Amino acid sequence: MNLKLSKYTILPSILGIAGFITIIISELINQIQGSKIVFIAWLASIIITLSTLIIRFYSIDTKKFEDIINSTNPVDTYQLKPQRFLNWIVISMIVGLIATITIHYDFIIGVIVYLLMQFSLIIAFSGIFSIGPRVPLSHPKLRRVFITSVIFWAIFIPVAFIVFVWSDTESLIVIPYVAAIGSMACISWFGLGYTQRSIIFRVMIVLASAIFVFSDLLIGNARYGRFQIDIYFLIDITYVLNILLMSHAILFLKDASDLTPLKEKTD
Repeated sequence: MNLKLSKYTILPSILGIAGFITIIISELINQIQGSKIVFIAWLASIIITLSTLIIRFYSIDTKKFEDIINSTNPVDTYQLKPQRFLNWIVISMIVGLIATITIHYDFIIGVIVYLLMQFSLIIAFSGIFSIGPRVPLSHPKLRRVFITSVIFWAIFIPVAFIVFVWSDTESLIVIPYVAAIGSMACISWFGLGYTQRSIIFRVMIVLASAIFVFSDLLIGNARYGRFQIDIYFLIDITYVLNILLMSHAILFLKDASDLTPLKEKTD
């Protein structure tokens, strides 16, 4: 369960922590002076994106990652595509960085770019577990998680939207995004059924998606809500925490034999 320290994990870990500290500093400045220095907030996302690139192209042994994902797939008749996750998690972080900057200038365009990020995350997840109903419904353990996730999110997302975001017809413009982030969070839960993979890897992805939903609920409430939730200082912090957990979960991936996808030291 612990992170194996090596030159392949120390650098992205330091960058990840630095990114989170940066967003904390950004919010402290915002609280003290009453206005945000947007570049500092953006810098946090830039650092996390850089760390994700380092993980993808420096820390991870692609062949080992593919072996772990395929060997921990309980459905032999369904072939997973592990490289899809490696590539699209990077794409999603880059798209998210663009969205973080774009939304500062135009809310609707920013939401559209974040919508693309949700699609990117869903594509990434489709590389490490089945996101369609046919495969999980054919396996007892996957079926239980699949049904639980679909029922929970099918109820939670509409209720959360109506309670915290909906105000009038203007707020309806974000419904496609609400559906997309709800789908992303729902799909992220499917990975919990792949129990031969380390629990911390699976939980980090699930926790990240839940934090993402929470962060965006705060944004929606701040812009459209009929009543105000006075914890908006958490928006940037929770977003950066989400992308940190989502992109760095792979560092904690192990199979039942403790094999990790990390490269081995060569020096």
